[in-house]
Amino acid sequence: MNINGVELRADYGDPFGEARACRDDCALFDFSFIATARVSGIRAGKAVENFASRSLTMLDNGRIAYALRVDGEGHALSDLTIWKNGPDSFDVMSGRSQDIETLLGMQDEDLQVSDITLDSVVMALQGPASFDVLDSLGVAAEIRALKYFSFADSYIAGIPCRIGRLGYTGEAGFELIVAQEYARKLWRLLAEAARPAGFIAADALRIEAGFVLFTNEFRLRVSPAEAGLAKFYSNGNGAPSAMKLVSFTAEAGAFQTLPWQPSNSLSRPSKPGEIVVTSACRSVCTRGIVGLGYVLAETPQGAMLHDASGIFRNVAQADTPVYDRQKLRPRAVWQANSSGQT
Repeated sequence: MNINGVELRADYGDPFGEARACRDDCALFDFSFIATARVSGIRAGKAVENFASRSLTMLDNGRIAYALRVDGEGHALSDLTIWKNGPDSFDVMSGRSQDIETLLGMQDEDLQVSDITLDSVVMALQGPASFDVLDSLGVAAEIRALKYFSFADSYIAGIPCRIGRLGYTGEAGFELIVAQEYARKLWRLLAEAARPAGFIAADALRIEAGFVLFTNEFRLRVSPAEAGLAKFYSNGNGAPSAMKLVSFTAEAGAFQTLPWQPSNSLSRPSKPGEIVVTSACRSVCTRGIVGLGYVLAETPQGAMLHDASGIFRNVAQADTPVYDRQKLRPRAVWQANSSGQT
């Protein structure tokens, strides 16, 4: 798969083992596909708010906001993270390069926007032993206390980098932003302590956690509310949603570890109990098939579902994530010798 001109590595030889390492220990991911714009100037805050359709007035310096990019009709296009560098400076990160192009087109004398994608590389350490790996490489002790969706500038093995506390996979972990000149060295150091993992594992982990993949769940023209993301979007009109995104378990015939994704031609569900499947994979935790899809809003919670495509059978709604019903793991406080304890 290619995103933003970057060919994503599917796996390092054992995608299921890579995903298992993330759940049980620590995995290392290359997120070089992410595009980043730096937005600064006296209009920066308001411009980014308008772009992301989310209020940032309560976002402190050193904090990160999750947000959405929507089209003119209110349909979700991509998800974003917004990193607040200072009072009038933000980094906007997206898996969709068109978002960066849009921001570049907004600049004027009161708003400076620069594409900083090629200046650095984004990596991610995910899993309960993530802090242990950083600690073994001499990261500042203060990183242990970094709050969820916060970041700080620090050093890893003497290499300057920005460290964000994020849990893309549903596990506690970090995103690491490092200058291009240090990227290969940092990757080699981290790969000696954490298992490198590709995007088969990354996507499967995210599906299992019940988190949207914008390349899949946004293929249908859906509102933030229909995708279960209304709280990250300020411009909703309060109108009832026609659909809702649900997680499910299912059976299928020949189904590989590779996460399944639909064709580009998807239709909205036409009747209660019908599901339009947008993502599916073999679960790391249960070994069964889990996935995401849309049903009509009036479909009862817990109802058995029918996949009109005929690919999936015995489709049942499921609570997510299957491994942590309270969704505490990404937010867990790092413990001393934290491996396996978050």
